[in-house]
Amino acid sequence: MTTPTRALARLLRHAQTTAPDDVTATLVEGARLLGGSDVVLYLVDYEQERLQPTTDRLDHGEPVAEASIRGTMAGRCFSSQRLLEAPDGDTVQVWVPVSERAARLGVLAMTVPQLDEQGRELCEELGLLAGQLVLTASAYCDRFHLQRRRRDLSLAAEMQWSLLPPLTFAYDGTTVAGLLEPAYEVGGDSFDYALNGRTLQFGVFDAMGHGVPSSVTSGLTVGAYRHGRRSGGDLPAVLAGMDAAVEGVLADTFATALIGELDLTGGVLTWLSAGHPPPLVMRSGTVLPELEQEAAFPLGMGLDDTVDALHPSSLQLEPGDRVLLYTDGVTEARSQDGEEFGPERLHDVFVRESSSGLLPAEVLRRMVQACLDWQGGPLRDDATLLLLDWQHPARVVGPQRLP
Repeated sequence: MTTPTRALARLLRHAQTTAPDDVTATLVEGARLLGGSDVVLYLVDYEQERLQPTTDRLDHGEPVAEASIRGTMAGRCFSSQRLLEAPDGDTVQVWVPVSERAARLGVLAMTVPQLDEQGRELCEELGLLAGQLVLTASAYCDRFHLQRRRRDLSLAAEMQWSLLPPLTFAYDGTTVAGLLEPAYEVGGDSFDYALNGRTLQFGVFDAMGHGVPSSVTSGLTVGAYRHGRRSGGDLPAVLAGMDAAVEGVLADTFATALIGELDLTGGVLTWLSAGHPPPLVMRSGTVLPELEQEAAFPLGMGLDDTVDALHPSSLQLEPGDRVLLYTDGVTEARSQDGEEFGPERLHDVFVRESSSGLLPAEVLRRMVQACLDWQGGPLRDDATLLLLDWQHPARVVGPQRLP
């Protein structure tokens, strides 16, 4: 008798010999282990508003429509990252998250004759398998990049999205989540992070201007950050190297940046700013007073001459603290009558969504939607948010549910 573990191993072997853009064929084989049919692989679009279905007809009589994240079972599954099921006559409709670690990629939907605990576990594992297969296949083909698009990306946005790490990552009580807007037109904003040992290293960057020139500056900034980080430099040395790269290669331009480190064990947050606003920290339902920091000149304006005088700022986090980094495109979003979104409104939305018991990535998505709703249309400037959530490793809790 084939065990579920053995069955998944066979699916992995199946994926090794099929075309990289044929992930759905492997998932259909997996669903058949449960007698399942009507398999649909949804991937979240770049704006994180809709779930885009595969174009495979498979055993469907009609093409499958996209699903909104608001008000649909597929959307609820994506937001909560939990399996959902609904009886449908003699069968059961099932939706499971498609994820890789904490990175929310989409939803896998199918119809099964019945569903017991072992079946639920296998469905969830198919979602995990789908996440691994989609990420791996995306390195070899364009299909899944294209499936996420509801419209064309600008060249600058294409360059920016190709630089990003996964939008969400979680390990041992610490979660980091980021988003860019306007998703299809972003040019100069970016973020990066890496977990090295017990230290999460991160940065948020905002290059001057718009379009491809801004994207080129941002790409150089991110590359210089990664180079400095991987060379083992401390924060002042990394920032100085970034400044030298921008000043030495690109004339008449600059970028702001905030780079930092978070000790996962002790919760010590350390950061250094080059013309960037300080982090916002939410503790026990309240945003702390603005943090003091030494802010150097933006990158490309001769920071290297004063690097020896730079002193990183630090803060001891408490379990449950959330740290928000943002670019000025967030606070400078304007309503139809010209009123700015502003820091106070950002604080209010940060507290409201963080108090809702949702996953950090969902909190961030809803914060971005609040900013877009205030603007009433596409943002006039790039806006980036990066959220760090720190729980003491000994106090890690399970996934949160939607209210």
